[in-house]
Amino acid sequence: MGNSKVAINTMMTLWVVICILGFSVNVAANAEPDGATTAGSSAGQEATQHVVQFIRDRDYACTQCHKDEQDRLQGAHGDVIHASTNRAVTCTDCHGKVGQHHRDGAPEVMKFAPAQTVAGAEKPAADPQWVMAQNQTCVECHTPQVMREASWTHDVHATTLSCASCHTVHPVADPMAGISRKSKIKLCVDCHSDQQKTNRR
Repeated sequence: MGNSKVAINTMMTLWVVICILGFSVNVAANAEPDGATTAGSSAGQEATQHVVQFIRDRDYACTQCHKDEQDRLQGAHGDVIHASTNRAVTCTDCHGKVGQHHRDGAPEVMKFAPAQTVAGAEKPAADPQWVMAQNQTCVECHTPQVMREASWTHDVHATTLSCASCHTVHPVADPMAGISRKSKIKLCVDCHSDQQKTNRR
């Protein structure tokens, strides 16, 4: 009888130990998957998540050489958001991509300058395609409708005079904004009288 009690006690003790061990293993098993899931999901998220990197100044490569004040993008063009890209205007938005022959005259870079297709006595005629290319770049943001409402002269000169003949690409303030009527007339007279001098020859 005494042996039976000892055996029962031993079995009960063993059963309790097994229960405790089983409970501990169960708790540990429940805890590990949570951690593993978190780590796994983090790794999975990192693998599928788009990595956002800070992009340096998009104009950095340009401004390392073009350091003159007149080359700085400022004024309205320096503050505006590009209509197509929905981000700040950069050098390449207007001047195009810099090619491998950039240092050899950069024929692929759009250059903006006063230019007219009709020669004057003092102002030579420019390639009409260059004038059109300049203006086409401007029209990408400055729609014809807006320009037409601003001044009828835009329609008249759209294919014969570059926008840069009257406007400036990098101005602190657009020289044409708020120009007086007298100054406008003088601008017209100066150009057209120069062309008339050529016709009289």
